[in-house]
Amino acid sequence: MSLNLRLINKLWLAILLGSLLPVAVAAQKITSLSATAKGTGSIVSRVDKHDITSVMVILNENGEANFTFYTDLQLSATGNWSQSKSSNTSINIKITGGIVSGNANGTGKLLLRKDGKTIDRLTIQATSADGSKTTVNFVADKPSEKPSGV
Repeated sequence: MSLNLRLINKLWLAILLGSLLPVAVAAQKITSLSATAKGTGSIVSRVDKHDITSVMVILNENGEANFTFYTDLQLSATGNWSQSKSSNTSINIKITGGIVSGNANGTGKLLLRKDGKTIDRLTIQATSADGSKTTVNFVADKPSEKPSGV
């Protein structure tokens, strides 16, 4: 009977630990990130429209952010970032420079996939020094599925 009791205790311990693990993973805080993603999107301003084929995002520990947009040109933006309090896969962005013409100011959102390391979507709304509006919308390609048994 004591063997069955030990087995039941071990089972309960495994269940308890298994239920706590997702909570610990969900509470993970992003301190920095460097990620690149291929996908589709656009940068639209009063003057131009550029089709985005990929983006690179660098979020530094000090809160600074750098964005590179690969179109027929290579365009960039700089700013600051902070992790959303409501989701560990949502990053708030404040643009302080760049995007087509210099001195842009605006806000945006970087959404990561569940792993917290892979880009899912990026949206930015900014205003240039001359008052023209620029919008960035990007959606990363879905990860390809590997065939089973490989």
